[in-house]
Amino acid sequence: MKLPQPDPVHGTPPQFYPALPYGKPPRRRGPALLLIPLVLFAGLFFGGSYLVTPEPDVEAGGTPGFAAVDGREVVLVPYTRHGPRGMFQLLFQDMFQVRLAARDVATGELRWDTQLSDELIWDADVLASGERYTYLATDDGLVVLDLADGTRVTGGAEVDGLGPAHIAAPWAYRYDAENRRVVTMGGDGRVSTIALDSTTATPADPPTTAAWAGQLSERATPAPPTGTRSQAEYAGGQVELVARGDGGPGHTLVKVAPDGGRTPVGGAVFQQAGLVVTGTAAAGAGSAQVLVVHSRGVNDPAKQLSAVSLTTGEVTGSTPIPTTATTAAVTSPHGVTAIGVGDVVAALAPDGRLTAVPIGSADFFGTPS
Repeated sequence: MKLPQPDPVHGTPPQFYPALPYGKPPRRRGPALLLIPLVLFAGLFFGGSYLVTPEPDVEAGGTPGFAAVDGREVVLVPYTRHGPRGMFQLLFQDMFQVRLAARDVATGELRWDTQLSDELIWDADVLASGERYTYLATDDGLVVLDLADGTRVTGGAEVDGLGPAHIAAPWAYRYDAENRRVVTMGGDGRVSTIALDSTTATPADPPTTAAWAGQLSERATPAPPTGTRSQAEYAGGQVELVARGDGGPGHTLVKVAPDGGRTPVGGAVFQQAGLVVTGTAAAGAGSAQVLVVHSRGVNDPAKQLSAVSLTTGEVTGSTPIPTTATTAAVTSPHGVTAIGVGDVVAALAPDGRLTAVPIGSADFFGTPS
């Protein structure tokens, strides 16, 4: 049977319903929240350990040297850095480091700082520098670095012409300044030479061998001129520290001429004083300078380094230093004398200005700065 259909209602618009958007799943905050404690822990672990850990022990050692980088005079300072600061450095840096820093003499700017060794006891001396390379005598033998950025070019048994016959000790390598070359001794007794800015050793001729064979031996190695003494040589004779004539505490400076004549140098009095052994008399601006390591006062044991003009007797500059232990002093072709003292390198300009620049500074990650 056919069911009756309702009559259509005229005038009623059809009903349309818009499509609902797709439902978005709720955000899961669980994993993100779990990262917060990890970030806090990492901050406390690395940052906190950095704040409570003392600075590493930094000390200049070996013999510094000079070079020219991009037309600027730089001082090359070997130094040791023992003990990382903070857990990040402990995980990613060597505990013991021997490094070489290149500092601009005029501005103190760090040009580069490169690691040479991770040994606890390891010596490095700057022999000479050319226009491209600098040459080091180390406990691994001869090491050649690029002056542009401090990267290692070659060294040890890798040096072309030396090979396995190389000697892993600093005493087998010297610099022949007259001929601008490095002279080496091999384990087989052969003498070789390396011209500056070259990395190839060639056998020396008989005259060179005869002249250098006796000097390239462990027995002939001179003691490094480090520390301080009561007297030092300069161009006009000798300068000495002598007790005060009035019997008071401290010492004064006296110049001793070749004929024995003695002339007082100014009236400055130095307490617990010593003279830097080598390189102290840097000629420049018509006068010679002498470096004195001394206590700041009769009742003040803090140490400082002072430069004194041997012409006028005037103290031309002073700077505090952390210790009285010094490296050998070296003088550049431009008359600048540099000496490493603890964690600073002091530079004496020909005009008597004395500046000290820290070495071994590093940031949170252990990058030199």
